[in-house]
Amino acid sequence: MDEFEGEAASTRETVAYCAGLARPYARRLLAAATFLVLAVVISDVASPLVFAAVLDRIATLPPHPALWARFGSLIIAYAVLLVVGQAFQRMAGWLEWEGAIRTFANSILKSFERLLSLGYRWHIDHPSGEVASALSAFAWALVDGIDVLQWDVLRIIVVLLSAIGVLAFVAWPVALVLVALSAAFVAVVTKRSAPVTEASKRFSRAHSRAEGTASDVIRNVTTVLAGAGEAEESERVAELLEASVRADLQGRRVFTITRIWMAGTVSLMTWAALLVGVVLAVRGDIKAGVVYLVLFYSSQVSAQLVQSFMAIRNLSRGLGRAAKLVALATSPAAVVDRAGATELRVTEGAVRFDSVYFSYLPERPLLEDFNLEVAPGEHVGVVGPSGGGKSTITRLVLRFMELDHGQILIDGQDIAFCTQASLRRSISYVPQDPQMLHRSIADNIWYGQPGPVDADRVRLVALEAHVDEFVSQLPEGYNTVVGERGLKLSGGQRQRVAIAQAMLKGAPVLVLDEATSSLDSESERYVQDALWRLMAASTALVVAHRLSTIAHLDRIVVIDAGRVVEQGTHRDLLLAGTTGTYRHLWEHQSGGFLSA
Repeated sequence: MDEFEGEAASTRETVAYCAGLARPYARRLLAAATFLVLAVVISDVASPLVFAAVLDRIATLPPHPALWARFGSLIIAYAVLLVVGQAFQRMAGWLEWEGAIRTFANSILKSFERLLSLGYRWHIDHPSGEVASALSAFAWALVDGIDVLQWDVLRIIVVLLSAIGVLAFVAWPVALVLVALSAAFVAVVTKRSAPVTEASKRFSRAHSRAEGTASDVIRNVTTVLAGAGEAEESERVAELLEASVRADLQGRRVFTITRIWMAGTVSLMTWAALLVGVVLAVRGDIKAGVVYLVLFYSSQVSAQLVQSFMAIRNLSRGLGRAAKLVALATSPAAVVDRAGATELRVTEGAVRFDSVYFSYLPERPLLEDFNLEVAPGEHVGVVGPSGGGKSTITRLVLRFMELDHGQILIDGQDIAFCTQASLRRSISYVPQDPQMLHRSIADNIWYGQPGPVDADRVRLVALEAHVDEFVSQLPEGYNTVVGERGLKLSGGQRQRVAIAQAMLKGAPVLVLDEATSSLDSESERYVQDALWRLMAASTALVVAHRLSTIAHLDRIVVIDAGRVVEQGTHRDLLLAGTTGTYRHLWEHQSGGFLSA
């Protein structure tokens, strides 16, 4: 079992999280519950009492009675109760559904926002397909749970209390029977609810894993097809689905045992209430109308408790489905704004790493006492052997991760004490493989800008970034949807779109993480020209394997084993001697690209 598969919140945590999401709509839900209670009271208290009165009057009818005078008021009362009861029930349904569907939307939004806040490392560790599956399952489980609580649980409670309340006045021995056996029923439910919920959690984990794996394969279908892995992936999903089926059948066995216990309690309750009622009637202690009430409430309570079987199962399954998302959404965020965090103000663009220590694993430090200064407007290239910490530096500047020790300062401001939003607004970032949204080219270029897309501004930066050269050949031009992760575009085209986006952003600090390493020569020419335009008005930190990308920068910094081992211009580093790391990398490259 991997870490993600085992994550599930407790029932208490799940209920608390769901209650928090429903709280903004509590008035609607409480109003719905109130109307439902009134409707149930009318149908299960007032209406039976009218029937009982009718039976009592029938039992004492004189010869040739005046029917309207004797029964007219009861007939009218019953008609009014029917209309009012139906009206209250419809009001309850409308208010409950509005509250539930708004809670549904709120649950997706708040959970989505929470998941976004968990940070870069968290999302790398958790498969996106399983996270999306858990979010979808949670939202619907929450709506179903609200339905079950109102239309099943609340109705059952009101019916039971109504039965006991009425019978306490007209046939108190029967009421005592219902109280005693209801207590026994609650004890059974309490004892068996935990294993039922746990079984549902096991099914939810297994099903989410299967669904997430299928989603991951679909997202990366090119890799699967290229590797002829269809049969293997089908077998993998089949195994996961079989695990979810086994988990569900195990849960079904647990629930069946629970249902047997509950059915026995309900049957005993109904039989005992009926027996006591018959004894009272034979002895003449109760009238015909009360006999009807005893029979009515015995059958009604029995029916409601039988219905509670499915209510309990649905609630348990819903809690199991919701628990996974709650565990994810309540995970502590790796990076949070500190109390009193200030807005980053960048006027010059100086960047400084001051005695930075960082490690992904405590026993394997990556950066140790790392120091680097980038002057305002300076363009600095970063190179070094693979695994030396180059890309990590770019992520630390963006504060995707927290430092173990040390500081990163921009214009003298420690970024750890600035808001993440203001920091990232001040940095343009172009990664090796830009992840584009499944939207149009214009939307992706405009991303991060306020307001609707400004087509003129998009076209202007697209011309500078050499995007217009390929977009003009597309039938839908800038309205072309790029596909999931931008895969309808080539690598070079995605890079140019990302550069256009960075140009439009115009941030004072620019971070490029191997932005040309996977390009062909033709694409590289376009992208490098766009990069030079992009760097013109900013401080730039450029990580590259392809040395031709950085050969003309102001300074090149060589990192090895988490430290700066050399720095200077391209020419200075080549002339420094035959044993330098940079010269060694240069001699092992092919066409300007590091082969080592």
